Amino acid sequence: MRIPQTTIYAKSAGVEIAPHEKRGTGRPAEGRIALRFFRMESGASSIRFVAEPAEAFELYRKIHKVFREGGKETLTHRFDGSEGEVSTRLTIERYDRGGRPGFAFAVQRGEEDVNVPVSGERFLYAGEFLRHLSLAQAWIEPERSVGE
Repeated sequence: MRIPQTTIYAKSAGVEIAPHEKRGTGRPAEGRIALRFFRMESGASSIRFVAEPAEAFELYRKIHKVFREGGKETLTHRFDGSEGEVSTRLTIERYDRGGRPGFAFAVQRGEEDVNVPVSGERFLYAGEFLRHLSLAQAWIEPERSVGE
């Protein structure tokens, strides 16, 4: 079975975008999209940002807006973890350094953050990939009857 996935590498970090399944006790599985941010250092932990299909589409729109107009856009998730509320912020941005434009994906959770600078082409490709997965992952596993 082939799984659609793309990984964008920078000098010291990267982001992997792939389909994901949300499974809950007593609930049917649902499609999601996972963005896994990582550092290239040995033993470094990664931060995973799991988006619903509609959120992935929203990210696609934000990527195109930032590409055209500049600035930055964010998407924040909050959930209850073992040590209280956990907040994860995903940011996409266009910046200008030394007269040269650049783009980046960044994620922050607590004191940890990972920043992945990318070219304009890879930035737009990630957006299109998110758009594709937003449709492909819009599913829910049907409940099974006893005896199936």
